[in-house]
Amino acid sequence: MSLSSVVGNIIRDKKLHQEYLELCQQGKCEKIILSRLEMQRSRIRKTTDKGTDVGLVFEPDVRLRNGDVVYKTNDRIIVLELEPEKVAVLTFSRDDATDDEAFKVAVEIGHAIGNLHRPIMINEEKIFVPIQAESELELLRKIFTPIIDHVTITRTRMAFEAEEGMHTHEH
Repeated sequence: MSLSSVVGNIIRDKKLHQEYLELCQQGKCEKIILSRLEMQRSRIRKTTDKGTDVGLVFEPDVRLRNGDVVYKTNDRIIVLELEPEKVAVLTFSRDDATDDEAFKVAVEIGHAIGNLHRPIMINEEKIFVPIQAESELELLRKIFTPIIDHVTITRTRMAFEAEEGMHTHEH
């Protein structure tokens, strides 16, 4: 099966999400799990979780996202799912900080992450940064030593999608 367009997104479209849930209840939904790097490719060959061989061929400017529907009929839906990966979670504590301190800490966090040339994701006053190894958590703690009283650094595994419009490159 060759697919070349995105029908919609089950995360961003409530009606499509409801249709997806209904088709899943009937056993008519399939998922293609892609890594973040695969999501950036314009040509991919994968197998769905139900064994369907699929060739994804998109124009180079198409940006695939978690929850994209690449095929939909009344009897079947195929959705792209972003594979979870390790991420560092930076939580900024402003409880006892003055506005000036909070501003300074926010700028220092942005500057430090920018120097790492890493993509970020922001959600509910948390910053998520992809990591490859546990040692990177220690590196982050070292980088944030001057402001560590205002930043909590933990690790989790999640589907990471970089903020739109941010120009990033990883080293």
